[in-house]
Amino acid sequence: MKIYLIRHGETDWNRQGRFQGREDIALNENGLLQAKRCAAALSNDRFEAVITSPLVRARRTGEIIAEHLGINKLIVEEGITERDFSKVSGLTPFEREAFYASGEKDDKEPWEKLCDRMLESMYKYAKQFSKEDIIMVSHGASINSVLSVISSGKTGTGKIILKNTCINIIHFEHGKFRLGEYNLTSEEYIALKQGMNIG
Repeated sequence: MKIYLIRHGETDWNRQGRFQGREDIALNENGLLQAKRCAAALSNDRFEAVITSPLVRARRTGEIIAEHLGINKLIVEEGITERDFSKVSGLTPFEREAFYASGEKDDKEPWEKLCDRMLESMYKYAKQFSKEDIIMVSHGASINSVLSVISSGKTGTGKIILKNTCINIIHFEHGKFRLGEYNLTSEEYIALKQGMNIG
């Protein structure tokens, strides 16, 4: 089976370069459009369920995808919510630079804890839906932590910036995860489907 790990659509804070963390920021108009395009790109694939972070930007992305694809199983999962950035949540790049320059302690959620809860949630649903592909809608830092672990550090955290509504394909075989294509826009995914048999 495969898990299609998808980042939520764009928010105004994404556009401003702010860390969102657990702040519950809604999709902007472009983000809603991105979610619809992502759903359309996946329309020829079959999925058993959509599992989404509880934060509204991910949940709304998941709802749009589920509705478009006719998926009745929409599950909200706390374990795939965004990393808690604590003191740096909401800061612009300039403000973050000033924060770190001040020497103040950064108390965001430890990366190892983030990885553990993400992978635990993925294993849970991979086993539950072992014979069908599923969609999980999460967040940039959270998804990047997974990509980093599965790729043994070749990509993910500190290596790439994930695009809004990017598609990341995680294969689950013999109890283990394997990274397939990742950080694909809807257009890139459609092109890949047309050129390769990844279904």
